[in-house]
Amino acid sequence: MVTISIRTELDLQRAMYQLLEQRSMSQITVEQICAQALIHRSSFYRYYTDKFDLLAQMVMRAIEEMLAAEQTNAAGSGVIARFIGTHTQILRHLLVTNTEGDNDRSQRVINDCFLTIAQAGANDRVFVMMRNASQPDLTAYLVSGAITSIVQWLSSEGLDGGAPQIQAAIEKTLATFFSLEQHT
Repeated sequence: MVTISIRTELDLQRAMYQLLEQRSMSQITVEQICAQALIHRSSFYRYYTDKFDLLAQMVMRAIEEMLAAEQTNAAGSGVIARFIGTHTQILRHLLVTNTEGDNDRSQRVINDCFLTIAQAGANDRVFVMMRNASQPDLTAYLVSGAITSIVQWLSSEGLDGGAPQIQAAIEKTLATFFSLEQHT
């Protein structure tokens, strides 16, 4: 594996975030990412196999940063609610608005990241639940399916996923859905 420079990595991730704020994953090309990051296309392929490889690295970094920022006693539903609130528009373009079939691949990337973090020993309750499940991959699909459903609800209702009252509603719903309150 080629070690990527931090600057190049951040430039490519920033470019992908900016593009995902504006359009769906199916509408984004490697050329657009490179143009946005001011990086030559050949440089992109030195570090990533495709845009989904870049997406996987972005999702891993975002989840790891959110977990690192959390207190050890934070409820897993709160972490997921903040993840949704922080990345609502991007999640909308990854999981809801794709018209050319990239939704499944985007969801697979998110599931794989969830499983990797769970298997790495993350202490967040949602990741512990995944790790301890008899079918961790199915549990990861349930979590990402819940995220997709919430993002669809936010979109259809025209709601801001980062608003405090919406965050509270999402967190409460996730806690109930995953029975996290039973584990406190």
